[in-house]
Amino acid sequence: MRILHTSDWHLGARLCDRDRYDEHKSFLDWLLQTIRKEKIDILLVSGDIFDSSNPPNQGEALYYDFLCALKDTGLISTILIGGNHDSISKLNSPRALLSRLDIHVIGGACRSPEDSLIPVIVNGEVLAVVCAVPFLRERDIRVPVPGESWDERERDVAEGIASYFRRTAESASEAYDLQNIPLIGMGHLFVTGSRSGEGERDLYVGNLGAVTSDIFSDQFDYIALGHIHRHQMISGRQEIRYCGSPLPMDFGENDEKTVILAEFEGKSLIRTETINVPVFRKLLRFKGSFDEVSSQIDAFSPPSSPFWAEAELVTGFGQGDISTILNEKASEKGFEFLRIKIVRNPAENIIENQVSREIKDLTPLEVFSERCHKACLEEKDKDELLPLFKELLVRIETPLEENDED
Repeated sequence: MRILHTSDWHLGARLCDRDRYDEHKSFLDWLLQTIRKEKIDILLVSGDIFDSSNPPNQGEALYYDFLCALKDTGLISTILIGGNHDSISKLNSPRALLSRLDIHVIGGACRSPEDSLIPVIVNGEVLAVVCAVPFLRERDIRVPVPGESWDERERDVAEGIASYFRRTAESASEAYDLQNIPLIGMGHLFVTGSRSGEGERDLYVGNLGAVTSDIFSDQFDYIALGHIHRHQMISGRQEIRYCGSPLPMDFGENDEKTVILAEFEGKSLIRTETINVPVFRKLLRFKGSFDEVSSQIDAFSPPSSPFWAEAELVTGFGQGDISTILNEKASEKGFEFLRIKIVRNPAENIIENQVSREIKDLTPLEVFSERCHKACLEEKDKDELLPLFKELLVRIETPLEENDED
């Protein structure tokens, strides 16, 4: 049994308002070729299929074109779960039709644990069982208690997630004979100890929703995780893995992008292999002081393959119109900066408005931090406001829809 694990496609994503359709199409074409070449039996997609709950039409077209093309790959089964960026209803609405093609979609939390179980069946024989647990919203796993402390809320969310996985594994044990077949878990969540990058956005607020690898029952023979964009094992265990995103979602994600092949003989995981995803477009970052970035541009030879570039400067007083100067230097080399980020140097006495950045170049947290700075808030006040601001961000980015499984 050969399983291919991928996640965090973020179809429809843009970077600095630039469309990434061509990169995503190239990835999905490559993925189809890899499924055929590696003779994959089961494809697992662990959430964040889309970048938003309302993706552009061409992003949805990529998704459905890919699913239709799977029929010619020799796959036995494809299983997809929703992530925090996905719309539950959008993923679930065609799933009755997709199931006829052996494509199974769990967009949101199910009413009962057994509804998350997907047996992989060939000629009436169950070859594996998949516990497909999507991103669990706080409302799916707990009832708020008036007057509870932050620590109590954090503990209850973690326990709610652990309980959901535990009950799903128990349901699998009751419904199937797992002595000689693998039990595969899927999840879209943050496991403590994992290394994140710049492209992820908070699943919850602060440590809310963070869980340890201990929540995964020993009954699981492989756990296919999504959300973190860096590929990695958790707690040194080869059976608990993030595969990472196939595309770098920001300039700071400079790690190799992969999908993971997990091979079983009966119930035994005999090997895992990381398969590198080709680089369809390089994301380059020029970083340092104004003089250092200028020197990097002077020494730069643009590659022949497609690339985008950003400049990140640590700067202080008296740099003048930095963006104009750097873009002129880049233009002489035949490229442009998609974004020029100005990072204040705390070691220097910087006067307000000496260096400006356009609002479109700032993250919401950077805007909030800048607003706190201008309001002359003390650190303790900022520390109290930050979790509240993050909670607002999570509520804005999480689709407001009923978790309807019918």
